[in-house]
Amino acid sequence: MSLLSPSPASFALSASDRPRSGVRSQRSYPHFDWLRIVLASLVALSHQGMPTIGPIDASLPVIVFLALSGWLIGGILFETPVSGLPRFFFNRATRIWIPYLVAVVLLYGVAAWREGVTGYWLKYLFYDLTFTHTIFTEFPRALSEMPLKGTGNHFWSISVEELFYLAAPLAILFLPFGKKLWGWAGIVLLLLALHPNFAAIALGVFAALAARQFPGWYLQPRMQIVLWLGCATAFALCWRYDGEAQRALFAVLLVQCLALPGQRNGIGMFLGAVSYPFYLNHWMGAFAVNWLAKALPPMPAGMWIFASYLVALMAGIATWALVDRVVMRARDGWYQPRVGILLTVTAYGLLVTGLVGGTIIRSMGG
Repeated sequence: MSLLSPSPASFALSASDRPRSGVRSQRSYPHFDWLRIVLASLVALSHQGMPTIGPIDASLPVIVFLALSGWLIGGILFETPVSGLPRFFFNRATRIWIPYLVAVVLLYGVAAWREGVTGYWLKYLFYDLTFTHTIFTEFPRALSEMPLKGTGNHFWSISVEELFYLAAPLAILFLPFGKKLWGWAGIVLLLLALHPNFAAIALGVFAALAARQFPGWYLQPRMQIVLWLGCATAFALCWRYDGEAQRALFAVLLVQCLALPGQRNGIGMFLGAVSYPFYLNHWMGAFAVNWLAKALPPMPAGMWIFASYLVALMAGIATWALVDRVVMRARDGWYQPRVGILLTVTAYGLLVTGLVGGTIIRSMGG
């Protein structure tokens, strides 16, 4: 954070987000709605200047979002036949791409207006549009290159999730160990060594697979106590010995603890749906308050942070109402198998384009 989308993408996965072709209905997890808005709020507050509390910074909520994506999307893919993949990619494209594209246009539009269009502007726009941000962005160099002083860096988490959406169906549906716990345990260990940002998602998939193979194992009262104790222990480890592995473990344990089936309510569903556009566009809060502050007396830091948060939340609600809600209401009428296939090809094509283009840019010293 997506720092998450969430993306994380997991910000707003709902009943209407499931593949409709040959897939059994998924359970509803009402606590996830509240988890999304809390995590998005922590990201926004951290970026507005909220002091770090132990391991609670702008990164930890995104790691939890990634584990949540692994749980939800992994759970869907384990029930999805190959024939259901066009609908899966159609859902991902309409739910994730359209709000994300709006956010990219807004952020890069403001950057072009304030700073002009430069080579760096074009480079990072290319990375963000091809979902290769997390692959080619290098720090600390990027902080001085990215538009608006790195304001859009939280798009890295959308990149991570999109790469997961492209890799997970291939692994789950086509590899012999794709539906084996030992296979996903190996993937987790490999990712911890090579690219820790992906480890939390893989752990989420592992947990979803365990829940599928051993239904209800974690719902027993004694197991809930054990899981919450494990979650608290992992959080304490993050506080004392912070690291990628500890954060990923805490993230998946928290998701597992909150994966309690039940009936979602209207307020929770609204907040869960708003959390994704809120995450994407929370940068607007600081920009708006900074602009208004020029005409106002100096305000205490805490008041500035709170005001920025409220404006960011309003921006998230506005973009949800104008974009996300409209898309979600209309998209079932848009779906046709050939559209799903076209979006599937487009998704992999964007990645290939990004990998080739990013490699060329890097080889040229860019």
